[in-house]
Amino acid sequence: MLTAKLIRWLLTLTALSALVGSAAAFFLWSLDAVTLLRFSNNWLVFLLPIYGIAIGFYYRHHGNSVNSANHLILTSSKNPHTHRIPRRLAPSILISTLGSHLFGASAGREGTAVQMGAGIASSLQNFIPPSRNGKQLLLLCGIAAGFAAVFATPIAGAIFALEFIRRRIISPKIIPCLLTAYAAHHICLAWGSHHTLYPIIQLPASFSSWLSISWKVLLLSLLIALVARLFISLSHLASEKFKKYLPHEATRAFVGALLIIALFLLIGRSDYLGLGVLAESQNSLTLPRFFHSDTHAPATAWLWKMIFTIITLAAGFKGGEVTPLLFIGAALGNSLAWFLGAPINLFAAIGMIALFASATNTPIASIALGIELLGWKITAPLAIATFIAWKLSGAKSIYPDIKEL
Repeated sequence: MLTAKLIRWLLTLTALSALVGSAAAFFLWSLDAVTLLRFSNNWLVFLLPIYGIAIGFYYRHHGNSVNSANHLILTSSKNPHTHRIPRRLAPSILISTLGSHLFGASAGREGTAVQMGAGIASSLQNFIPPSRNGKQLLLLCGIAAGFAAVFATPIAGAIFALEFIRRRIISPKIIPCLLTAYAAHHICLAWGSHHTLYPIIQLPASFSSWLSISWKVLLLSLLIALVARLFISLSHLASEKFKKYLPHEATRAFVGALLIIALFLLIGRSDYLGLGVLAESQNSLTLPRFFHSDTHAPATAWLWKMIFTIITLAAGFKGGEVTPLLFIGAALGNSLAWFLGAPINLFAAIGMIALFASATNTPIASIALGIELLGWKITAPLAIATFIAWKLSGAKSIYPDIKEL
């Protein structure tokens, strides 16, 4: 017979899954809507400085407690009884991320989903039975649900939650995280949400073919490790300098927006604005198109996207780094594949996943993400290349170190 304690947990996790899955579905629909609106009204990009001032004043006077959301989540996971996530985190990050994409800031979406999941989980903490680790477990389930719902990858979502707060993967906590992630994922799908589709990866058929590209895969891994270190270092440096010389959030966002517009005018194309998933035109460079053999990414595409993203996040615009990292990695993989005569889709896949793993220090979740998105046949080369890149990239991450909190 189910105990009252277990029933309370089941009901709470069910509510958490329903709320996070529904919130993710609304977020995905809204994100597509604002992106398409920007495509049809290019002048919206020039309003980014005004939006930056508005969002800067909001976070300074009303949202300061949730401004550094990842730092807040990690602190709460470490000390759940003394650091509670405010209820305003979920609506604040949702609205501010949609604004970022409406006006063309180069940001992601998965960070927003994770933070919404954590915020919703925190609001349900009073419904679970009192226990020493109960609040931390509920927070983990919220993170897993948010990641799983927005990516359509429940296994990766559950693993990411544990790796994100630097917990061991082999843990009893993985079970409720998996259950919540699967439930949130299916609830998101039930709302009719559309996720990014990736082509099936075609692998070399013979052993000799593998031998001929093995050194090319190793070279890609080395380059990904270097790019991950560069992204992490520049992200921390830019954030530090922006805060030092532009201490007011509104000024910081205004200057960052001007830099983004200047780069946009310099390049003359909008491929590096926004999420980088939907295509504005037939010639647009997008994350899914880097997998196609008829798409030849410019050698500097990954670098431009990195610069746009670093400025966006350092200036204080919300959305996260995950999808931009996938874009950067896939663009680099595509460009190198053309240069070396390697399989385009395989190198785009490895670049995408290996860079995410190296920059976030979440290798197991990244490999699971790749398998769920691209199929199990890619497991061996993806895992090998990802672990090499992750090891060579060092211990630093774009996320705060929980040991230092």
